[in-house]
Amino acid sequence: MTHHRTWALGATLFAGLALVGCDAIHRNSDDPSVTAPVEMAVFEGGYGIDWHQKVAATYNAEKAAEGTQVDLWGDPRVIEKVKPRLLRGDPPDLMLMNHLPIWRLVAADKLAPLNAALDQPLPGRDRPWREEFIPGTLDTYTSEGQVYAIPSAFGAYACWYDARLFREHGWEPPTTWAEFEALCEAIKAEGIAPFAYQGKYPIYAWWTFQTLVQRCGGLAAINRINALEPGAFSHPDVVRAAGLMQKMGTEYFQKGALAMTHTESQLQFINNQAAMIFCGLWLSNEMKASTPPTFEMRCFNVPPVEGGKGNPALFNGAGWEYIYMSANARHPEATLDFLRYMISPAQAPDMGRSIGVITAMKGATPREAVTPPLQSALDMIENAEGIFRIRLEDLLLTWRVQVMEPGTSALLAGEITPEEYCRRLDEGVAVAVADPDAILPPPVAYDPAAFGEPL
Repeated sequence: MTHHRTWALGATLFAGLALVGCDAIHRNSDDPSVTAPVEMAVFEGGYGIDWHQKVAATYNAEKAAEGTQVDLWGDPRVIEKVKPRLLRGDPPDLMLMNHLPIWRLVAADKLAPLNAALDQPLPGRDRPWREEFIPGTLDTYTSEGQVYAIPSAFGAYACWYDARLFREHGWEPPTTWAEFEALCEAIKAEGIAPFAYQGKYPIYAWWTFQTLVQRCGGLAAINRINALEPGAFSHPDVVRAAGLMQKMGTEYFQKGALAMTHTESQLQFINNQAAMIFCGLWLSNEMKASTPPTFEMRCFNVPPVEGGKGNPALFNGAGWEYIYMSANARHPEATLDFLRYMISPAQAPDMGRSIGVITAMKGATPREAVTPPLQSALDMIENAEGIFRIRLEDLLLTWRVQVMEPGTSALLAGEITPEEYCRRLDEGVAVAVADPDAILPPPVAYDPAAFGEPL
């Protein structure tokens, strides 16, 4: 792939980040008895920061004799506090937050590569730290062999249902796309909407569409899109996936779904006004305060499409809750030591128990550490042969907002054809790639042959 700007020009691009105020620098580092203070800023969202602070407190107690201490803090508006500090050159040593312009930061040499730490085993372990991770979870923020972010959790996109409701009606999770559509028709016949949908946020449908692209066109289709190849979306396999997605929207989504927020639609789901919903692994945690005690939330993988090229034992998954290390970390060794302490198999069980998260570490989340909904997700993960994802929504932010999201809504409403939808996606990508300021890191390609798929 040809890059329109070299990485060296990233500093100029990074200067275009919006400034949003100048908070006082948050440091707990003036105590002379503290030899290696490490600061970590965490987005205080649905998972809170209690678990992160507990890990930091335990680490501080264990390292007290050495003087190494961690100052971990969080805020719902943490990104607004961190951005100006990045520009000033005094950011936190570690950052766990979404919506940072990661590739601009990498291009501007603001984030540290983590390969050296990944190549070393964790204390008491006999394999490199990188081999502890579920394969593919380090790929999202890997460029030219360098890893710039560590996933603290595992994310996957699945179809959720109420096992109790299914039992009462004699319904079974489908094993083929034909069974899937037959199930939807059976649900409609009972006067229940087959699907709730978070229509105000088309990214939810986009994630489902990604899976259908793989089911119809295999990893080769995913690779073409990730590589920003001209016409990748207009390939017949992808157009077929768009057609399946449109049929779901026009025939099986709950009436009014396109106007619903994520919480509105998810309330419809847990109150059995809709039988299923596509969502990430955060669903049960996000809705736990509202979920009736009789509701048995479970999930299944998207079934194979007849005549499709994709291995159905794969699923749409990736690392989640990524942590970045500043290139300006004042004590890199201590910073990496805490990062490796936090993201380790030793901490994974309590992470599951405390905040309902499956770790990105292979086999490190015990079933008893998580709720039944996440146990069903563990079943899906254990039965899978691998994961995949399309990276464009994180890479081409303007394309996402101006092209992909409105186009997806129009597709689901039946306002445009699948062919027109895919043409719009391709044309939008072409515009984004032609931008002389575009930063387009080469993707980590998937190997279709490794999963029995055609090249």
